[in-house]
Amino acid sequence: MKLANSGKAGIGATYALLGIAFLSMLLINLFAYLTVINLNEKYATLNDAAMRFKLKILNANLLFREIASGYSAQDMHAVWSIIEDAKLNANSIRSVNADMRLDEDLETFRRTILDCYKAKNVDRPSMDLKRKYDQSIKTMIDKIDTFEDSLKSGINVKMGLVKLLYLALMVNIILIFSFIIYLVWRYTVKRRQYEEELIAAHNSLETLLNAIDSILITVDQKGVITQWNTKADNYFGMRSADMIGRGLFNVLPAFKQYQQHIETVFLSKHGKDFYREKLLVSTNHERFFNIKLVPISQAKGVSGVLLRADDVTEQEMHDELAQQSQKMQIVENIIGGLAHDFNNVLGAITGTISMMRFSIENKSSLEELSANIELIESSAERAVVMVQQMILMVQKQKAEMVQLDLNSSLLHVLRICQNSYPKSINIEANLYDVKSLVKADPVQLALVLLNLCDNAAQAMTSMRKEGEPQGGTLTISIDRICPDKAFRSNHLMATAHSYWIIAVKDTGVGIDKDSLPKIFDPFFTTKKPGEGTGLGLTVVGETLRAHGGFIEVSSEPGQGSVFKVYIPEFAMQEAIPPVPAASSSSSSKPIPLQPVRRAPADNGIPIGSGLVLIVDDEIIMRKTAKNILDKLGYQIITAEDGDEAVKIYSEKATEIALVLLDLSMPRMSGKEAYLEMKKVNPQIKAILVSGFKKDDRIQEVLNLGVNDFIQKPYTMQMLAQGVKKVISPL
Repeated sequence: MKLANSGKAGIGATYALLGIAFLSMLLINLFAYLTVINLNEKYATLNDAAMRFKLKILNANLLFREIASGYSAQDMHAVWSIIEDAKLNANSIRSVNADMRLDEDLETFRRTILDCYKAKNVDRPSMDLKRKYDQSIKTMIDKIDTFEDSLKSGINVKMGLVKLLYLALMVNIILIFSFIIYLVWRYTVKRRQYEEELIAAHNSLETLLNAIDSILITVDQKGVITQWNTKADNYFGMRSADMIGRGLFNVLPAFKQYQQHIETVFLSKHGKDFYREKLLVSTNHERFFNIKLVPISQAKGVSGVLLRADDVTEQEMHDELAQQSQKMQIVENIIGGLAHDFNNVLGAITGTISMMRFSIENKSSLEELSANIELIESSAERAVVMVQQMILMVQKQKAEMVQLDLNSSLLHVLRICQNSYPKSINIEANLYDVKSLVKADPVQLALVLLNLCDNAAQAMTSMRKEGEPQGGTLTISIDRICPDKAFRSNHLMATAHSYWIIAVKDTGVGIDKDSLPKIFDPFFTTKKPGEGTGLGLTVVGETLRAHGGFIEVSSEPGQGSVFKVYIPEFAMQEAIPPVPAASSSSSSKPIPLQPVRRAPADNGIPIGSGLVLIVDDEIIMRKTAKNILDKLGYQIITAEDGDEAVKIYSEKATEIALVLLDLSMPRMSGKEAYLEMKKVNPQIKAILVSGFKKDDRIQEVLNLGVNDFIQKPYTMQMLAQGVKKVISPL
């Protein structure tokens, strides 16, 4: 590196010196050329003007003498015309040399001629006038001769300067030639030194490439192999000496699918990453690889592409097992809630069927029977949807990247959450106003979202300290971002492509700052012992990386947490198969339900009277219970949650004979509602109804004074006997 830097500095200094030398030569030549051109033009102009002036003076003198002697027929106008022409030449000389005032001498000469001419007409000119005439001519001729001598002298000086300039030019050429000879010699020596260093560096690079435990292959723009490390030797069983110079896609056809990506790397100068790529490296031998394409940059651009391949088949199998384990963990967490909701559905079905039997025996109208059948059909459809959701949760299948709308995927997850989580958790969703398309595996993405929602639900319920209020708000939203340089500098996994953001926010216990950096580590958990495997968020992170995305979290203890999932936006130009419709998916087909066999009950269904308050957040169960008790002779009031039930009971406590109370409801649970109503009437009669089995939670409410418990689903006979026993005990 040091030698390379010194070499660059030497080349820079060489170019600078040569540039200065050639610039000097150019300036010298230019100056000499301009000097000669200027000198030539000036000399020619002045010399011509001086010569013409002298000739015209002599011509004017000769013509005047001829006129004065009578040898010429011309008059004095010809003399004055010649003197005027000479005056123009005098002005030209004076414009260059202000000291040469020939025009004044010329005027003196003209007046002398005029005096002599006048004297001739009177008498012959005197000797003084003749001497004055000859002196004026001599003065002008002498000045012209002196001017010509000074002009020649100036030319000689200028030419001497030009000779010096050309001498300097010759010296400069000799120096440049000598310097070039020196550079050639120095270049030869340095090149030999650089070649030796390059060979050493190449050997070191090969040693480094061979030391890396990854398959490393470099190719040129045509896909010809230029390097092949030892790991590739051992993995493919091909020697590097045989591979160099051959086409990569001919040697390893499995990599043919990356040819276009390699060409793109050459043009864009940006690398590409591929995760969990399944390749057929040999006959019936499929393996999973993480592949990186890295441009090899030089001063002139990209000279090659480094292909790095890491076999992650074992890790893929391990992750698949971990995902399946985490999937079952999620199922375990929500199974109780789904069972409760499923029992609600079954309760509506079985209760309605028993009521229909009663109606048939009492010859009720066909309209009433039709209404009961519609209630059974809607309940059965809901049960089918719940079974499909359970199948999706537990199925084990390979990842299949398809075109997927996050809005529909999120709605699917929300339905599971609403059916599973306690009613004390308020679920809010903010979907995007247009399709939010991604390339993803529907099952894996659903598991990612369910995992985050499940963690949020536990943070608001089971992870709270004893005595703290249960529940909170779970908010899921979708947004879009186009990362700028600042965002990418803070999120190293982000690229310049746009992302969809799924934010899962809860108002739970939060995560402390010491645990926050560890939550994605395998087997790390903040949950109570036995409540978590510590693999959930690890699987989430790995799944998102396989989708080209990433996740970030922000949290404050006691304030809740926000998990943001970033998934690359689907590029419409890619040909990706759309996600199959639910009706055509083999995994979404309804499973036939086996009829539930029960022990035969007594045919007698007791009737009764009194005002019964039915409290249930499920409209199906309220309607079913109301229809049954209506037929049995009771008066009915309904409430859809605990808060409404308390208000109604406060107004009609003396009239209400019995409260039929659901355990799990939003805003106020059955337990809390019972305690509030008991404050109004300590002698309140109540029956607890729930889809949960009779566990510790049920027993805790019974211990508070609730008279009885009926588990959903119930029949008309079960409800009739339970209500009759509490209202009119024997």
